[in-house]
Amino acid sequence: MYDQEAMMNRVLFAGTAVTREGAVGSLYRLEHGKGWEKAKDIADDAAVQAIVPHPEFDQIIFAAARKGIYKSEDRGQTWRRIEGLDPGFQFWSIEVDPRNPNHLFAGTSPIGVFESHDCGETWTACEVNNPERFAIRFGASRAMRLAFHPTDEKILYGIAEINGFMLSLDGGKTWNAEPRGLLELAKLEHLRSKIETDDDSEGMFDAHVVTTTPAAPDSIFYICRLGIFESTDLGKTFRDLEVGKYAPFAYCRDLRIAAGMPEKMYSCFSIASRSNAGAVYTSDDLGKNWRRADAQVTPLSTIMGINAHKHDPEGVISVTRGGQVFYTFDGAQSWFEKQLPENAGDAFCVAMI
Repeated sequence: MYDQEAMMNRVLFAGTAVTREGAVGSLYRLEHGKGWEKAKDIADDAAVQAIVPHPEFDQIIFAAARKGIYKSEDRGQTWRRIEGLDPGFQFWSIEVDPRNPNHLFAGTSPIGVFESHDCGETWTACEVNNPERFAIRFGASRAMRLAFHPTDEKILYGIAEINGFMLSLDGGKTWNAEPRGLLELAKLEHLRSKIETDDDSEGMFDAHVVTTTPAAPDSIFYICRLGIFESTDLGKTFRDLEVGKYAPFAYCRDLRIAAGMPEKMYSCFSIASRSNAGAVYTSDDLGKNWRRADAQVTPLSTIMGINAHKHDPEGVISVTRGGQVFYTFDGAQSWFEKQLPENAGDAFCVAMI
């Protein structure tokens, strides 16, 4: 049974984008037991794509948005936009160095990586050699997630939608595309997929997440619209975890590692980017086996984001494109549901503190 006092102190966040006329693309905050409130300091058309509680400083939260980076120093009650950022870049991801709480990287569209040494106050561009592989109708690809090697400070990973896997071997100063492993997988009949282009390797490059875990420090978990894949050789080769054996659909949008439980994963599977169903699945053995975690609820559209509490392994939160937010405080034994306001745009990300 979860701690009632701790539960009442929990704060939830959801980020939305402007996807229809009159919709709000901003950040929403909810104190458990109350209602959603839109962040007054974040514009209605900012389009929040990632919400990142700082792993060390409990008061600090970052929001990566298409209109810049926002920072809160009071648990999300107030926000300020970071000044001096290049307006030619949208921000889609932020990652904090596990070895240095003031060292951060952010991923952008067009594909880029920016670095901060002062906890997000100032940013400089890194060198990124990952040219667009496809001509896609929605414009430039976006660096949607970055990850640190758990034990080697020189190695970092990144992914781009729709541009695959990239790698840094010099502590994030330089990033290079690494397409070899993805191209080999795309030769397999069941992993050929094209939606935006006429190239059937496209599906393997439609990446959404890359993550690592101390339980397997040399493993990279690469998540794209065709499932979850693992590499142990810096992306030269990948192994299909075959999540379709356990779930009725394998379109994968997000994956998180439970706090303090480095072998436990939570991921969200759906039919497609836009659909009428989805589910959260969990694995206790680094993706070898999966089981549904949220059978108590009914997602009515694609689950676009999932997150785990940074300290509590029992805390998990997910969000559908249509704005259903589901969260648990007891390791998925029971779930709460809280719909975003009607005027909220499509939802893409969530967080819990």
